[in-house]
Amino acid sequence: MRFFKVTSLITLLVLLTACGESGTPRERVENNLSKLIKACADKGGDYSGAAGLVAYNGSDRARKYKDLAAAEGEDRSVLNKTCYDLSKLMNGKNSYVLMKFEEETESEGTWYIQTVKFDGNKMAQLAFLEINGTMALGDID
Repeated sequence: MRFFKVTSLITLLVLLTACGESGTPRERVENNLSKLIKACADKGGDYSGAAGLVAYNGSDRARKYKDLAAAEGEDRSVLNKTCYDLSKLMNGKNSYVLMKFEEETESEGTWYIQTVKFDGNKMAQLAFLEINGTMALGDID
């Protein structure tokens, strides 16, 4: 009986992990935005922690907005640019306020757009796409 319970628990854990992130799109965006802000705050410029949280938007058309940016090769420049842009908005502070959240369907899929108010009354729209079960930041306006 104990073996069955352990096996059932492991099976459930594997299934939940395979399903990607849990929660509503808004909750998933909020969670990944928090992770991104931490990853992009690295003062040494090592933004590898943002890998898997940013949509690839480099020169490979087959991967553009369909894959997650990794921490090596051309992908690294995608992470660096995204983190640089996010860091400029953060302006060395760790405070922001989530404002309006909306969904918009485009050719790439459904964009989940989180309007964010940063320190100094700077506003930005951070647009996320679901890629491989992950809400990935794809654009900053």
